[in-house]
Amino acid sequence: MASTLNKSLDDSDESDSEITPLYDDFDEPDQRTAQETKGWNLFREIPVKKDSGSMVSTAWIDTSVKIMKLVAYIVIFIAVLGSAVISKGTLLFITSQLKKDRQITHCNKALALDLQFITVHDLHERLSWLWAAWIIFSVPEFGSFLRSVRICFFKTAKKPTNFEFLVAFVVETCQVSGIALLLLFILPELDVVKGAMLMNAVCFVPAVLNVLMRDRTHPNYHWMLVLDILAVSAQATAFVVWPLLDGKLVLWCIPVATVLISLGWWENFVGPVEKHSSGIAVAINEFRNSLRSKRYYTSRILSIWKIILFLAFIMASLHMQGDNPLSFFSLVGEAFNDRTYKVDEIQITLRDIYSGLYDYKMTGEGIPGIPVAWASSLWVALIQVVAAYFCFISAKLACRILIQNFSFTFALSLVGPVTVNILILLCGYRNADPCAFYRVIPDYLFFNIPSVYLLKDYVGREMAWIWIVWLLSQAWVCVHAWLPRCERLASSDKLFSKPLYNGTLVDQCLLMNRTKDEDIVDIQIEDKEDADDVSVNSMDKGTDIRPSDHTTRIYICATMWHETKEEMMEFLKSIFRLDEDQSARRVAQKYWGIVDPDYYELEAHIFMDDAFEVSDHSAEDSQVNRFVKCLVDTIDEAASEVHLTNIRLRPPKKYPTPYGGKLVWILPGKNKMICHLKDKSKIRHRKRWSQVMYMYYFLGHRLMDLPLSVDRKEVIAENTYLLALDGDIDFKPCAVTLLIDLMKKNKNLGAACGRIHPVGSGFMSWYQMFEYAIGHWLQKATEHMIGCVLCSPGCFSLFRGKALMDDNVMKKYTLTSNEARHYVQYDQGEDRWLCTLLLQRGYRVEYSAASDAYTHCPERFDEFYNQRRRWVPSTMANIFDLLADSKRTISVNDNISTLYIMYQMMLMAGTILGPGTIFLMMIGAMNAITGMSQMQALFCNLVPITIFIIVCMTCKSETQLYLANIITCAYAMVMMLVIIGIVLQIAEDGWLAPSSIFTIATFGSFFLTAAMHPQEIICLLYLVVYYITIPSMYMLLIVYSLCNLNNVSWGTREVAQKKTAKEMEMEKKAEEEAKKAMEKQSFMRWFGNNKTDEESGSMEMSVAGLFKCMCCTNPKDHKEDLHLLQIASSMEKIEKKLDSLGATSETQENPPRRRSTMVMRGNSLAMLPEYQDSEASTDIPREERDDLINPFWIEDPNLQKGEVDFLTTAETEFWKDLIDAYLRPIDENKEEQERIKTDLKNLRDTMVFAFVMLNALFVLVIFLLQLNQDQLHFRWPFGQKVAIEYDSEQNLIEIEREYLMLEPIGSVFLIFFGMVMIVQFTAMIFHRFGTLIHLLSTVQLNWYFTKRPGVSNELAHLEKNAIEIAKDLQRLNVDDLNQAGAGDEPVTRRKTLHNLERARDTKLNNTNLDANFKRRLMSPESEIIKRLSTLGGNHAMRRATLRALQTRRESVLAERRQSQLQQARDSTSEYLYEPPRASTAAGERTGRRATGAYVNKGYEPAFDSDDEDTPRMRRNTVRFMQPNF
Repeated sequence: MASTLNKSLDDSDESDSEITPLYDDFDEPDQRTAQETKGWNLFREIPVKKDSGSMVSTAWIDTSVKIMKLVAYIVIFIAVLGSAVISKGTLLFITSQLKKDRQITHCNKALALDLQFITVHDLHERLSWLWAAWIIFSVPEFGSFLRSVRICFFKTAKKPTNFEFLVAFVVETCQVSGIALLLLFILPELDVVKGAMLMNAVCFVPAVLNVLMRDRTHPNYHWMLVLDILAVSAQATAFVVWPLLDGKLVLWCIPVATVLISLGWWENFVGPVEKHSSGIAVAINEFRNSLRSKRYYTSRILSIWKIILFLAFIMASLHMQGDNPLSFFSLVGEAFNDRTYKVDEIQITLRDIYSGLYDYKMTGEGIPGIPVAWASSLWVALIQVVAAYFCFISAKLACRILIQNFSFTFALSLVGPVTVNILILLCGYRNADPCAFYRVIPDYLFFNIPSVYLLKDYVGREMAWIWIVWLLSQAWVCVHAWLPRCERLASSDKLFSKPLYNGTLVDQCLLMNRTKDEDIVDIQIEDKEDADDVSVNSMDKGTDIRPSDHTTRIYICATMWHETKEEMMEFLKSIFRLDEDQSARRVAQKYWGIVDPDYYELEAHIFMDDAFEVSDHSAEDSQVNRFVKCLVDTIDEAASEVHLTNIRLRPPKKYPTPYGGKLVWILPGKNKMICHLKDKSKIRHRKRWSQVMYMYYFLGHRLMDLPLSVDRKEVIAENTYLLALDGDIDFKPCAVTLLIDLMKKNKNLGAACGRIHPVGSGFMSWYQMFEYAIGHWLQKATEHMIGCVLCSPGCFSLFRGKALMDDNVMKKYTLTSNEARHYVQYDQGEDRWLCTLLLQRGYRVEYSAASDAYTHCPERFDEFYNQRRRWVPSTMANIFDLLADSKRTISVNDNISTLYIMYQMMLMAGTILGPGTIFLMMIGAMNAITGMSQMQALFCNLVPITIFIIVCMTCKSETQLYLANIITCAYAMVMMLVIIGIVLQIAEDGWLAPSSIFTIATFGSFFLTAAMHPQEIICLLYLVVYYITIPSMYMLLIVYSLCNLNNVSWGTREVAQKKTAKEMEMEKKAEEEAKKAMEKQSFMRWFGNNKTDEESGSMEMSVAGLFKCMCCTNPKDHKEDLHLLQIASSMEKIEKKLDSLGATSETQENPPRRRSTMVMRGNSLAMLPEYQDSEASTDIPREERDDLINPFWIEDPNLQKGEVDFLTTAETEFWKDLIDAYLRPIDENKEEQERIKTDLKNLRDTMVFAFVMLNALFVLVIFLLQLNQDQLHFRWPFGQKVAIEYDSEQNLIEIEREYLMLEPIGSVFLIFFGMVMIVQFTAMIFHRFGTLIHLLSTVQLNWYFTKRPGVSNELAHLEKNAIEIAKDLQRLNVDDLNQAGAGDEPVTRRKTLHNLERARDTKLNNTNLDANFKRRLMSPESEIIKRLSTLGGNHAMRRATLRALQTRRESVLAERRQSQLQQARDSTSEYLYEPPRASTAAGERTGRRATGAYVNKGYEPAFDSDDEDTPRMRRNTVRFMQPNF
């Protein structure tokens, strides 16, 4: 194929041609990709969508999540608004009681209905409310103190400089002073309505900073500056309006208080730094960032200081009002105790009948001794504290699930108006009737009611209208809260500039502290390309980090070995789905300019272990094995199933490599999929070494070898992720996106895993389905919540590149096992060891329950046992390693605490003593059901276990597994007896017995847990299988695993492989030696039958082969054998000469006819050479081969006739160096192997002895205690039986109580397992809530508040559904698009022949998603596009959306042309760095372009022919030859 891929300004996106052939080798017509379809061969096989595994329909789940998102909008809106209003109202209620000698009208219902009363608050009453004010201020500050202390002690917190601490100290002191002035002096002198209004005038300093820090390059800068100045002026009016109107001296504290309060929010209104920012602005912004990074260190000191300072202001207020400041402490006992108050009778006189003003005078009469509700202040303070905290967590939740505009900003903006209106309503009721809230609010307490009776007078004469101006100015100052750009699940530190909230001004605090999200980088493809084409030498090394460096890069790293075709199909379909998703995101950004926060770049790699075998042609050559051929044959079928149309991808490009070879496919979405074929004779095989291989390739060669600055590499490494997969995994793209969300949320996250679902059929698969469910529901969720996940499974895990590159991780992972313990810990459970290394370096490992992946599980009993034989010892070894190094790990890792280590110790103790516990359970069950004595039950269980241990220590694995299978079946029957025994025990002892409670709690927790995972509730059906196999899995399996500790083979997916001549010769020698040894030790040797076939006799006779008699024996001369050998050698030489001369066999009479390669391949297996070529055959010419140029496997026709290419010199040298350093195949040193074998046996013996002794002692102690439970027991206080008897002779009633007995060890069991169950169940609930939040954050609802201001409905629809529209436009299945919106036709009306004839005329589908997208985008009026449901609900909406698509595309193209013109004028180099042009010998020899350095394509747009300068495709330089068989 030859296609020109040059950039041009006139046609920057039209370079993909639909008529470009997939393959242009016209020399061999029989190998063309597309052939003319004959009439007799028009019948089609169309791929059908299969709903299995990850593709099972989840419509009901998606609908449920959308409904929950809608409910979340409403509920969180009400929660934020309601709790903020309650918090503000209760605060004003408290401040209303702080005025000295306050008079309040009193209800007369309980006194005298015909009289009016008032009461005056005394000092005790005022002190109780001062304590309430101090409590509502101190509780959030104390919470901030506790959080800061926790982070400083258990995590890492930076220490500020003296100047930074001084600035923070001054600012916090000023804000506390302002709050104290407002609460203690100003608000008590104002009515509550004015107080609520004044709280919207505390934004003066942020308004001023907006004026100073506004971006002057913004196109609307002048209009925004005018609004900023108006906002400052509006806020400043609060300084003078009410001080001048009321004339009270204390109100002149308002300007001081509002300025000091607003000063505390300065951090959020400094920045961002722009290109034209002044040096002072840059310095202030850097200082602000430094303060934020050290927030927790200063908070633990300043929080206590603020509490003390507020207390000092309280005492100062008492002093200024003429009271003793120390009375705040000395009279606290009297204030919060039973006391009384007095009411005075008054006579009311009207002052003005029109205005409603009135006066009153004392009559001198009063009623003393009315009791006080002294706890009222505490209850109000409690309500305020709870409401403020609930508002904070609800507001934070709204931001985390991306409903900020409606449920956060809009709700908090309504707090002021709603509060004012509610207060006016309440005060109006109280003014009209002093008994309006009788028995709801104490009669002597209420808000400070406005003195004006009519609302028009209040608005006019009292200047209340000015509040509207304050409210609008506050909304403008906080306009950034309407434009959120934070990522999903953002942490509190990213959402808010301060760690917690201010309890007194919760709504203003949340709005002012909500960060502006200015640090989020918009990444667009065209900008990224322009930035990356600048020479690195022309940039400032200190600030050369580019937007493209923040792009998420995912390297799929799949390890394969001996997967079946069905397993490969599931894996490949997952890759094609991911490719389709990435392509849609790329074209949406490229052609429409959509800013996609979930955009990622993709590259898929498969590492195939043991990919080569001995060639059928010659023992000296290698060919790919049947698994590689299966992979190649399966790719087109997998692509067809995903895209629902028949697809033929371009044949893979083949590369010879130092480790074997690699095949490269270009997927429909223009992403690469590369299969690395590993030759175990050249590089180490097994999964761990494949992981070392791709870690060093991607993170070492592809990243560290780049000629970039360290800062850029740091950012790239942080955003580079390795997706570790198994070759049978099945997942959706959204599963990867959810893991990426976790990575973006926490930069300290080193690895993340999803929910693994086992796939299979049969009892073993059913057992694993429930086991995996319980393990993820409880165990992994608990580890995630209270510490870190200990194992991120290698079948589906995401690793951060930067974490793997850290010290003692990637390098230590390359250690070669040279001790027995290493074989168990390093090679048997490589994924768990890698996670252990990450944890010991301080990284966190998390689990996402919403990220689902499906993997095939063992379906046979022996396969399952062999798999767990690897897992169990490696799990125990790694946990022991972590526990042994726990002290250092706790100090290094902020997420692992002492309590978490204790929890893991408890689980490890339960694992070790689990077999003994199950053994005792079986004894008890047999004793309870069959009635046999405990001693008899002990021996009945001891015999099979002892036999099994002996067999495991002495016999082969097959025998062990056979016996384990038999014992498992027997114990399954016994477990059915246990169920009956439990039911009988509950019936006898009652529901309150210890065993009954524990049983109910255990099974109840399972059912509740399953109910909280509704999509997986079917796993409960397999609870019975799990239950009856408990003895096998928790007792026999542990025994089998430990007794086979010395067996370090893989155990699963092992198949017979073709052997080389050398291996066959070695096996033959070994068999001969074994045969001789057997003959020497045989029974017939005693009868003289020790002769071998090497002797013959001059006289021989035998009887039916029973015995043989030879006389005059002498050694054989082998003349006949040598003669036959010479004949065979001569025949072989003749055949080779004929082959070299091009002769064909007689059976090939028709040369043009295609040869059946399957028959040839099948017949060739029986034609392996049994003898080496003799010296006489050396004159036969043999093609010279170089493994890096023309290896034999490249000519294999089963790999398809794709192009052959070669690695760059730099990459070749890298692989050679890597193999020499870490991946050289381990030499088979017999002495070393014998040493390791001996060490493994010794380790096995030691572990088995320790394990057996611990469990034996445990069983012995518990069994003896059980025998003597009559003497050693506790009385269980519940469920006792009462027997009442009447003795008629003595006329007495005898009452006997029979208590249930709980032996000491039983109580220990209940406490131990009960604690574990409570911890796991509680952690599971919290984890489920976190998962729900994660799911809600990924769902978008198309309604008003999700549309940005100033955006049309069509553009809003496009921005919301851009990815789905792009997927529809790039879809390869044309038939599906043609029939969109139409149902399936009945069989009788189906036009079968018409469809077949139409298929004859239809061109071969283009397998380029990008080309399909552009073709359909260029003809938007076609009938296909009009029927796309994603464009809108009706025809008019679809047409409008099409017009919006065209407009958006044209604007993006115009911007791109302008950007390219500017780049052409400004840039000094076309490439990121100029590749050297020096030619090398290898380059000249292979005919390829030689470069002295590797030009890395991993960090450029993924194979977009419109935007990349790639070399022209050329014809193959290696010709395919017919293999000689």
